[in-house]
Amino acid sequence: MSDYFTLLISGILLVVCVLLGVGFLTLLERKVLGYIQIRKGPNKVGILGLPQPLGDGLKLFFKEQVSPLMSNFYIYYLSPVLNLFLALLIWFCMPFWFGFLNFNFGVLFFLCCSSLGVYAIMLSGWSSNSIYSLLGGLPSVAP
Repeated sequence: MSDYFTLLISGILLVVCVLLGVGFLTLLERKVLGYIQIRKGPNKVGILGLPQPLGDGLKLFFKEQVSPLMSNFYIYYLSPVLNLFLALLIWFCMPFWFGFLNFNFGVLFFLCCSSLGVYAIMLSGWSSNSIYSLLGGLPSVAP
């Protein structure tokens, strides 16, 4: 029982660290672009711009949700969730020092999970019931 609890805590910790890392890499990118373009970027917001990723996350969650009129509602909203889930699932095959998961076929797991992202992109293009969204999704899944 404690092995499952350790696995759950380790997985949650991994996902939280990856998402925090993405937020602060976005902050780094904004700072560099602000310095390159000689303008006020996130350097002037708060203490060293550290609250900027928090503000971005809050804005993401509190934005108004809109959907196309004739879309397949559930598939339209679940396809980005599926894509995010697959992207975070790939991180579980990375080797860790404390070894909470031991993959013998880690490369095969990585290839399988990364190839499933094609279906999420196709579902998001198809579910909006627009030929232009479907045609826009086709080049992104083509080899």
